[in-house]
Amino acid sequence: MKLKKIVIAVLVVALIAWIASIANELVGNPISKLLVKKAVRQYVDEYYSNLELEVSEPHYNFKFDWYAVVVKSKTSEDTVFRVYADHLGKIKEDDYKYEVANCFTTYRRLSLELDEKAAELISGKLNYDFDYISIRFIEESKEGEEILSKLKLDMELDMYHPIIPLNSDVCIYSDDMSWNKIAEVGLALKQVLEDENIPIKKYSIRLIPLEDKPENGDEAVSWANSLSISDFPSERMEENNLSNVMEQFENDRVTTINKNDKK
Repeated sequence: MKLKKIVIAVLVVALIAWIASIANELVGNPISKLLVKKAVRQYVDEYYSNLELEVSEPHYNFKFDWYAVVVKSKTSEDTVFRVYADHLGKIKEDDYKYEVANCFTTYRRLSLELDEKAAELISGKLNYDFDYISIRFIEESKEGEEILSKLKLDMELDMYHPIIPLNSDVCIYSDDMSWNKIAEVGLALKQVLEDENIPIKKYSIRLIPLEDKPENGDEAVSWANSLSISDFPSERMEENNLSNVMEQFENDRVTTINKNDKK
């Protein structure tokens, strides 16, 4: 009986040790977290003392075997970045330059505000079955550097006088999968946005067959049978036979992309 209890005790200790080991691999260990937080606090005090930064709790990334700590300003909503350290608290790097210095945090915040305002405005005026509604900045360079260079930290969103051109982008479920329907949606969007004095430079519209609409809102939406147009210029919305114009525009756009991809 005594031997049996010893065996059970050993197994329990081994099980606890195994669970602790797995937990450390997934979420890190408390001692390392203390070391990392202290090291990050010292790091930001030394290199970013003028930013009045708050330091969050470290989060362990088991994939890269390091800790990430979010630091953010008490006074600037766009001054948010991460500092990375190993389990001994040795600082590896931070992403201030990428996230904050080039205004990428500002870009993300303004993009989110654009989408929120677009959804509120357009869904309240148009009776379509929307999958999503978006107004987004037009990136005219592949790296998006042109957009970022025009932004300033903590700047307010001004949809009515945007410093970067805007694209209205919607996806709609419909039982009418035709270019006539896309032209109808485009004109309806244009009217709503012009009435609100929001200058849109381009329109992107996608129709998804109503029968392909997922029953569960968490399911992925298939675009396999969709019909779409991307980056259609606002000034061409006034042309005659708009549905034909849009179809030709999209065909030409796709042909150009395919030719460039083959080069």
